[in-house]
Amino acid sequence: MKIHHLNCGSFCPLSHPILNRALPLLNQFNLVCHCLLIESDAGLILVDTGLGLDDVKNHQRFKSNFIFNQFAKPKLDLDETAFVQITKLGFNPKDVKHIMATHFDSDHIGGLSDFPGAKIHLLKDEWEHAQNPKSAREKSRYNRLRWQQNQDIKTYSTDGDLWHGFKRVQNLEGIDKSIYFVSLPGHTKGHAGVLIEKEVPMFFAGDAFLLEKQLESSKEILPLTLYNKLVHEDSSLASKTLESLRNLHKDHPELDIFCSHDQAQFLKHRT
Repeated sequence: MKIHHLNCGSFCPLSHPILNRALPLLNQFNLVCHCLLIESDAGLILVDTGLGLDDVKNHQRFKSNFIFNQFAKPKLDLDETAFVQITKLGFNPKDVKHIMATHFDSDHIGGLSDFPGAKIHLLKDEWEHAQNPKSAREKSRYNRLRWQQNQDIKTYSTDGDLWHGFKRVQNLEGIDKSIYFVSLPGHTKGHAGVLIEKEVPMFFAGDAFLLEKQLESSKEILPLTLYNKLVHEDSSLASKTLESLRNLHKDHPELDIFCSHDQAQFLKHRT
């Protein structure tokens, strides 16, 4: 099994004048959209897609998501799409057979339509809330345009066994048994991480935290606290999930735990 680390979307929140004046600490936060391309016996597997070809070509795709559109300030670059990067690695994008989605935010599934033949895997709770959004935040974040071209969608219940206190889903349809979902609710109702069991186990935690410093310490960082209130569907549950991740990180230093948007973590894995 070989894993490629891709940045499928760069964000520059510091470019927003309101944030620049009110929260100067955000000047240090240049963010990426860390995705994984896994060479496996099941074919190519993408863990999240980041922003896609249609996102770059049509800026209006973000219009419905006010918070993302106004504050994330995505750098829209064709060369950062998973489709282009996979091609440059010498693969045929049609060989992407599976996509594991940590959740259905637009910056994590913007590229789904670039791989119409892939089977999409996600937790059942995420799919149900994406299909029938209830809160104002859910209605803003979920956009059917992101997945309407993908017909092969497989959902999973979290009624399975536990892994270090977290609910996990093993035996994903068509995917190597060493790769599975771990439920990390709070950012969205069905948010999940992806665990890859190898010599050095890798745990991709999606948006369960934004920067590595949140994993290292529970000390409050004002800009991140405000960010959490803006984007988490359930801030209290997200805080509990993050605290559990901190304990996991402390008790099991052998685990390589990383998230979607920390640029330093991405660069460490890329090199």
